[in-house]
Amino acid sequence: MKYHVKIMPANVSFSVEENTNLMTLLRRESQPIEAPCGGKGSCRKCMVEIEGQDMLACQTFVDRDMTVQLKKRTSAEILMTDEYRRCSTDLENGEYALAFDIGTTTMVGYLLNHIGEQIAVASMLNPQSVYGADVVTRIQAAIAGESGNLTVAVRMAIESLTEQMCTKVHISTKKIKRVAVVANPCMHQLFFGIPVDNLAQIPFTPVLAKVDTIPAKEIIQGCPNAQLFIVPDISGYVGADTVGCILSTGMYENEKNILMVDIGTNGEMVLGNRNGMAACSTAAGPALEGANIQFGMRGAKGAVDHVWAENGKIYCHVIGEVKAAGICGSGLIDAAAVLLENGMINKRGRIRTVKGTEPFDEYIREKDGQRVVYLTEEIYLTQNDIREVQLAKGAIAAGILLMCEHMKVPVEEISEVLLAGAFGSYINPESACRIGLLPKELEGRIRAVGNAAGNGSKLMACSKEQLQKTEIFLRKTESLELASLPQFQHCFAQNMFF
Repeated sequence: MKYHVKIMPANVSFSVEENTNLMTLLRRESQPIEAPCGGKGSCRKCMVEIEGQDMLACQTFVDRDMTVQLKKRTSAEILMTDEYRRCSTDLENGEYALAFDIGTTTMVGYLLNHIGEQIAVASMLNPQSVYGADVVTRIQAAIAGESGNLTVAVRMAIESLTEQMCTKVHISTKKIKRVAVVANPCMHQLFFGIPVDNLAQIPFTPVLAKVDTIPAKEIIQGCPNAQLFIVPDISGYVGADTVGCILSTGMYENEKNILMVDIGTNGEMVLGNRNGMAACSTAAGPALEGANIQFGMRGAKGAVDHVWAENGKIYCHVIGEVKAAGICGSGLIDAAAVLLENGMINKRGRIRTVKGTEPFDEYIREKDGQRVVYLTEEIYLTQNDIREVQLAKGAIAAGILLMCEHMKVPVEEISEVLLAGAFGSYINPESACRIGLLPKELEGRIRAVGNAAGNGSKLMACSKEQLQKTEIFLRKTESLELASLPQFQHCFAQNMFF
């Protein structure tokens, strides 16, 4: 039997078989829905309204004619700025280049002219997010038979961004001569239509491991006259996006020890100097991008992005200066630091009991049978939220310390910490050091470098020489598989403490 399903506010209708999963239908028809947990029913972010009742799309099966009202999806403040240093190009007059940074959560595209000048930029949320918030859930979805759909989704997004940028400056896509794409290994392989089974089993060997060039039209039909540069991945979990960061920051040429940290859905880190580097990835989880947090959201209008305490009161800044709708990653780190500094949580992350005589007691309340800490009248942190922050910060801190141990570089001998990506641009370094996300010794040496991965992509799109440089420093870069180190679990557990 078939039923009629109407999707609002898109006002589109479908005839579907009985017992069709609603999430599957929404994915298939490219309807905007969030599912950080990949459809397991645990994140509760795929809530829709059916006949006045809130229901989880992933747990709903079509058993009658229905009208489905989708919730408004929050748009993210996608980071498009960086410390772009134009290099000499080998493009000819009238030729253009495209550079893309495909992140697990967001995607950014840049259009450059023949002198390397950025003339247009466009961004969007990664449409693959309906299959899960992190790399692991995407890999699982791909292996379960969704690989083709994931590839189509990201390629259509690239085509859309390309069209947007070219339309802005009134040029034909036929004038595009170069395209460079950076991404983590999972996003990278899905973009090229390569199965990701290799990323689900030891030794996680990357497929795209060397510089290459193919006709762009094989992947991006809208660029019939362009070459597509294949930027190599470092390992199965450290990708071409990290290669872009290394190139753009110039850390591979530095005599001093530099630590580069790109905290996103995963945390990629590189430590070293011109004589050699080590790179690793930590499963930081998507908590710092809003997933698995009660009121978690991306850095968009309505998100609490900074928290501080003053004169016995907690204050919050909200993006857009509006009523708080949730809290994003930078706000979470600030909140954890404030709660720790003022005794509302202990070093183990436990919310203390209310005595009625302690400062900040008014912010600790009972909600649904558990203690929570209110930041505003509507937004609060649960014990599970704090644990998610501990898991993320524990993984990142352990990665840094184990890289230092492997490279025989004491923490205090790191001359500078470069924070790449959106999270790195908005995080308060003092808060990060206070909770142990970053070593306390490095507090005064931390600098945000914006979208360094996207910057590296731009450099490579403009110059084959810049692309070839990656092969040189990759020969001096060692991939460190943290989970295989016998001391990792202990180090991770120790660093979960605040």
